[in-house]
Amino acid sequence: MLILLPGIQAGAVEFARLVPLLRRDHLVLPLPDSTADRLPDIAAQLDLPSGEHDFLCASFGGLLAWALPPGRVRSLVTIGTLPSRTAAAERSGRAGRWLHRVPAPLFRRWYRDRVRASLEEDSADPELVASVRLPSPAVLAARLRAIGHWGLPPRPPAPATWLWGVTDRFVTWDKGSVAALGMVPEILPGGHRPHVSHPSLVAAYTVPEVKG
Repeated sequence: MLILLPGIQAGAVEFARLVPLLRRDHLVLPLPDSTADRLPDIAAQLDLPSGEHDFLCASFGGLLAWALPPGRVRSLVTIGTLPSRTAAAERSGRAGRWLHRVPAPLFRRWYRDRVRASLEEDSADPELVASVRLPSPAVLAARLRAIGHWGLPPRPPAPATWLWGVTDRFVTWDKGSVAALGMVPEILPGGHRPHVSHPSLVAAYTVPEVKG
């Protein structure tokens, strides 16, 4: 089975354009509303079916799949996921440490506008943008702190393909650095969410015989 894990903010709705193109059994899982601030601890709370599965993960979801123990992940395709503990990961950790002090109304307004603007950059339709429901400040802060802590093994637990939108403003890497970590790097058209702007291109990576 193919397991889809969403990114840190937008939730499962970001796969709305991709899911109709999938030609295999799949399950879209929401991220746990966890206030744990370690990636393995959050990953352990995923409501996964038993056995070993293929994973297609957006951004933060890719880090959670990376944190799963051997025997749970048969293959991994990530979209806009950090490939190592970069300066962006450290910035996320710092943001998570102050975010819980932001008043809830200000948090909802600021982050809602930020996420919606990001989705619009990726050509999301108005219905998808309007359907975004943010996690609570405590949950988002914990996820950001978890990125800062990192704590992941040197390599993912299974063969991995790292997809990146060429105009992604949030996560940047080069093919050489990703390949050196043992992942297969692929650059696609689009921004942080090529599965929104170019779903058919991403769907091709869910077919076993064409994965990297």
